[in-house]
Amino acid sequence: MGAFHAYDIRGIFGEDIDINLTYKIARAAARLLPAEVFMIGYDARLHSHDMYKSVIKGLTDEGKNVIGIGLCSTPQLHFFQIKTGCGCGIMITASHNPPQYHGLKLFDAKGGSISYKKGLDKIEQMIHSLPPVKAVKGTYQEKSLEEDYIDFIISSAQGQKFGVRTVIDAANGSAGHVFKQVAERLDLSYNLINQEPDGNFPNHFPNPLLASSREQIAKKIKQNKADLGVVLDGDGDRIIFVDENGAAVENYFISALIAEELLHDNPGGAIVYDLISSKALPEHITACGGKAVLSRVGYTFIYDNMVATSALFGCETSGHVYFKVDDRYYTESAAYAFVVLLKLLEAKQKPLSQLVAPLRMRFYQAPELNLEVNDKQAVLSLIEKQYKDAAITKLDGISIEYPDFWFNVRPSNTEPVIRVRLEAISKECALAQFEKLKKCITSSI
Repeated sequence: MGAFHAYDIRGIFGEDIDINLTYKIARAAARLLPAEVFMIGYDARLHSHDMYKSVIKGLTDEGKNVIGIGLCSTPQLHFFQIKTGCGCGIMITASHNPPQYHGLKLFDAKGGSISYKKGLDKIEQMIHSLPPVKAVKGTYQEKSLEEDYIDFIISSAQGQKFGVRTVIDAANGSAGHVFKQVAERLDLSYNLINQEPDGNFPNHFPNPLLASSREQIAKKIKQNKADLGVVLDGDGDRIIFVDENGAAVENYFISALIAEELLHDNPGGAIVYDLISSKALPEHITACGGKAVLSRVGYTFIYDNMVATSALFGCETSGHVYFKVDDRYYTESAAYAFVVLLKLLEAKQKPLSQLVAPLRMRFYQAPELNLEVNDKQAVLSLIEKQYKDAAITKLDGISIEYPDFWFNVRPSNTEPVIRVRLEAISKECALAQFEKLKKCITSSI
């Protein structure tokens, strides 16, 4: 079925996913997952509220009790699901996808993602042969949950005052109100744009990784002479930081700065990062006295590695950031990352571009390359043969390392493509090796 993917359920509304399918998914989840209480929320997309109601009906028809927290960000739902001990969380969202997409993310009792291998596969099978609904219906209650989440985010400021001028672009998603509350509680000098939730996403696509999604904030930063900008995605779990010049900063460099700030008070702590990050990130973590923990790409792998290592922080190149709340659980929070970086900027009293410059100068990373291929495994085998004299690891796809350059080639979980990331000690080396690798791959297609 087209809507079921490696880490979530997502597709074009009316084609891959609709209200009827959402209802069946909720019923199947209720039967499969060992949870008596489910917490649910929804993003700002046009049909998300209707899907929210269908999930409520599906769960209660199966005798499950439901707490609904309404329109919210994914980090907000996750935080309260774990904090209150709900056995499962369901967020109705299609994250950063274009407006016509809708979907669901499911979280287990420990806060981990219910991926295809961890249960979505069984849900997909169950929806085709569901038995009659339960005779005894479950209960539903709506709760307004926000204050404790704001308190958690504010706690990272440790009572500090900030003179950093900021621009926040909520992208007409579901996280604008949270960032507004954080900014006001911290008495920030801020400009919040695209705050109103609107599933049409009228100002730009809800994907901050797109250069077109950052044009508006770049102009606002220059107009307001701001020190920092942030752009969110549709459900508020992905964040991209923009410096005082209006230039986006890669998340692995931002994560190096956040790790530095966290390790200042927690020496020796573990920091989890994905394997397509710049090598500058693990080197900086180690230099700051931390333990750098390599992970596969993706929420479920980052989160599981954080739990396994009691990590302070986890980060993905795509803009996802995760934090340890206490010894019991972890949560994803773009807003928390925002406050930690504010704290660092205030302490350093230097522009963000200057703080990032030494990290950016260490190595040169070629642009990500996505190539459509018919046989992904054949490509990986060819690369292993062609680069057999290198240090080779297979944590996620295949990673090749030489003293002066290194790269990773990963097959996509949802598309017939492979993704290539290469970094080197110099621009000249990176471009030369990138072309050589590209030629190697395209010759096999």
